[in-house]
Amino acid sequence: MRVFVINAGVKRPDGSGGWLNAEMTRMAKEAFERRKIESIITDLNEKWDLEKEVEKVLGSDLLLVQTPIWAMSTPWQYTKWQDIVLTDPRVCGTDGRTRKDPNKLYGTGGFLTKKRYWISTTWNAPEDAVCEPGQFFDARGLEGVLMPLHKQFQYMGIKPLAPSFAIFDVYKNPTVESDLLRWKSTLEVVTGKLLIGQTQ
Repeated sequence: MRVFVINAGVKRPDGSGGWLNAEMTRMAKEAFERRKIESIITDLNEKWDLEKEVEKVLGSDLLLVQTPIWAMSTPWQYTKWQDIVLTDPRVCGTDGRTRKDPNKLYGTGGFLTKKRYWISTTWNAPEDAVCEPGQFFDARGLEGVLMPLHKQFQYMGIKPLAPSFAIFDVYKNPTVESDLLRWKSTLEVVTGKLLIGQTQ
């Protein structure tokens, strides 16, 4: 059993930021290894190699994306990683259609069907802005706003292990201490799911 954690909590050009996602990554690694689940990490503050990243994807049972939400999406460093690594033919497959059968459903060609993924996010936006009618994201909810990330994994054949996690309002109204306690308890639940899956 192996978990691949991608820490997209990159520092801003002025050197600030990144600490919360780094701490959540550290806590995740600790929680997995406490349950004897191996974890490997790619920190997008550092250089990475395509061959090694593909090996990490292929050799892992769960991919955990730990990312802030910047400019309504992930930082460009994660987008670059996703565009290069997760579209590599060795992990991505095809869209499911062929020239002989172009009417087959798009997005059905993924072959990593035994793997799972999980998304954990940090936000400047408050939860109301994401979930409530009349607010900025038009009540799309967390999973709706994260749909492009979900669809990339679905395209690859990978299914979610658990609902996405979020820490909201980290700048204007932070409650980081309680949020990290919530993260810790959520990690316990998710590691339990992994262990159950391992024995089935």
